[in-house]
Amino acid sequence: MILGVPRSLVARLGWTTLGYGGVQALRLLNNVILTRLLAPQIFGVMALVNAIRVGIELLSDVGIVQNIVSNPRGGDKDFQDTAWTLQAARGILLGLCCVALARPLGSFFDSPDLATFLPLASLFFVFGGFSSTAHGLVQKELKIARFSMFEVGLAVVTLFIHVVVVLLTPTVGGLVLASVITSAAGMIMSYLYIPGMRHRFTIDIGITAQLLKFGRWVFLSSIVYFFAMNFDRLYFAKQITFAQLGVYGIARGLADMISLFVLRCSTSVLFPTIAAAGLAPVELRQKILRGRRTLMAGAAFAIGAFLALSPLAVRILYDPRYHDAGAIVQILCVGLWFSTLTATNDSILLGLRRPAYPALSNTAKLLTYIVGVPLAFAYSGFTAAIAVISAGEVVKYAALWALSHKEHLRFGRDDLVLTIIFAVTAIAGAEIVHAIGLGGGSLYAQLLVMTGL
Repeated sequence: MILGVPRSLVARLGWTTLGYGGVQALRLLNNVILTRLLAPQIFGVMALVNAIRVGIELLSDVGIVQNIVSNPRGGDKDFQDTAWTLQAARGILLGLCCVALARPLGSFFDSPDLATFLPLASLFFVFGGFSSTAHGLVQKELKIARFSMFEVGLAVVTLFIHVVVVLLTPTVGGLVLASVITSAAGMIMSYLYIPGMRHRFTIDIGITAQLLKFGRWVFLSSIVYFFAMNFDRLYFAKQITFAQLGVYGIARGLADMISLFVLRCSTSVLFPTIAAAGLAPVELRQKILRGRRTLMAGAAFAIGAFLALSPLAVRILYDPRYHDAGAIVQILCVGLWFSTLTATNDSILLGLRRPAYPALSNTAKLLTYIVGVPLAFAYSGFTAAIAVISAGEVVKYAALWALSHKEHLRFGRDDLVLTIIFAVTAIAGAEIVHAIGLGGGSLYAQLLVMTGL
């Protein structure tokens, strides 16, 4: 045990941190290079393309990977092949759906580029559908080192492809093409997870029934999750210019670096560990309480410091066209902290095979966005709408906290103390940066000022 955290879990988290850190460093380098080559409005269109692509994918998600991780038969050859067959068929259908929606969506968002490039983006689904299911098996067997090395390798390939293609074609089409080529490379590399692993088209009725039974709540959760995570991009695409949307997309990308790390730790380490443990909720809470405190305290310091330093980091990394992203990141970081608390509880409940609770809490978050974001934008402007985006994470946390009580998974007092640590770190860090002449003002002023947007 290390500070209450089992050594095996520390090792897995260590590999996850190293792998994710390497991936995000490469992605950040890729992002910084591309912003030097492309105008903000190109990133705005690409943000919308990605939101639509993710939406089409999640609106038909039945949790193939989650099924493989949580089902006792997940490692069986027939189970893997049936899951892969369903995944491949779904990929083809989603590709056709993307092509069919290209013109209507291009007309709705008043973007000819969208109508032109969505058919090309449909190849994402085909390549993803034919990717190996070894990803889920590696997670199930907790081979975190292998998973992390694979992700770093794919990030290197992604960086190379994007820079080369965008240098040759510095347009929205170039970005879409680079992403499609990267998706094809990811499909090929997925068969290197477990050397010699191959799939054949198989449909086992019993296994299919198991996949769909567990997947129905994953399906509902994915629908709600998509709209909750992408409502801002879809709404802002109709309300602000694509250049402003591009700046917002950069800010969201920076904030998502941490949220995706927490999600990676939760889904790749915490979820399969809990699923394999087979403990009752009360016993599980007692077992993980001390370790959760330690890990989340580290997260509180990290996110608080990130909030304080983000405007400075944006000014250093990006040219002046993107500097407004720094203030946006700070507002999003408040929600980021609560989404971090929620992510761990999501994975705990999913590991206990309670997928309904994350779906319901995401519904509460989505309702906050549907009602709050348009009202805030109409009466107080863009800054207030972004503040509602952060507030939605608080609502989601509160809903999941209430639902978790039914399973005797109570972390309320711990989370209150952790939130105080986060707030103190953020305020102190911002004031220190300001005092040594590297910041633009107090934290309060930074959160209110959004020049140029």
